[in-house]
Amino acid sequence: MGSKVLFLDIDGTLVDFRGKMPESAGRALELARERGHKLVLCTGRTRTQLFSWLLAYGFDGLITGAGAQVEADGKLISRHLMEQKKLERAVDYFERIRAPYYLQAVNGIYAPRWCLECRMEVFRGRITEKEREKQFGTVTRDDRPGKRVDVEKIAYYQSAEGVEQVREGLGSYFAVEASSYQLINSSDGEVTIRGINKAYGMQRYLEYAGIAQEDTCAFGDGPNDREMLEFAGIGVAMGNAGEELKGCADFVAAPIDQDGLYRAFETLGVL
Repeated sequence: MGSKVLFLDIDGTLVDFRGKMPESAGRALELARERGHKLVLCTGRTRTQLFSWLLAYGFDGLITGAGAQVEADGKLISRHLMEQKKLERAVDYFERIRAPYYLQAVNGIYAPRWCLECRMEVFRGRITEKEREKQFGTVTRDDRPGKRVDVEKIAYYQSAEGVEQVREGLGSYFAVEASSYQLINSSDGEVTIRGINKAYGMQRYLEYAGIAQEDTCAFGDGPNDREMLEFAGIGVAMGNAGEELKGCADFVAAPIDQDGLYRAFETLGVL
């Protein structure tokens, strides 16, 4: 295989849902770089939520906030923030249905007091508070969240309304997907700006780098990885992905806990 750009989701692909990366996945990254491939993180996490130890592997690009921000060679290439009035509408909606929510912004994660007070209940039985902070980062209190102008993405939890209802309630400016984080339940979701997704971020990176779309491979496992796998020259769904995502993939790898990423790299001739 010639030199490729490898776009990699984090949670459920590179790192398990306890924040640990299989040793084989780390080795796969190192070998791929040695063989001249470019490595680009492509994640729903915002920039401040990236693990410092993971960044130490040295990535050629970072696509964060599910496409809202793109960096390459240490430079900011693209950033899309939610319009304040649109954000205010979304905040009002989640306040009305009493679904706890977090605003994933450029420099941190923010939520009003009542959402912070709910967080123990949201994650109870799934993850400890210490693990939650390690996994997602510190959440800062902001009792006027709808006034922010730096928000890239919204995560919400325990909604009484399903994804389709939330889509209808928020309107056409937003895109809504089920949560990509496995430890959370099916009533949780993620909100982004419509049209700003991982595939968009990939396109912006490729334009900057001068690389053709066909020279790409993408690896993912969650609902927000669908556009990424469809856009890539080769789209790979992890074995722990849902059936819908597997149906969009060119190739289905073994699960993350069965050396899925390393074995996929081998199968594709990356190593």
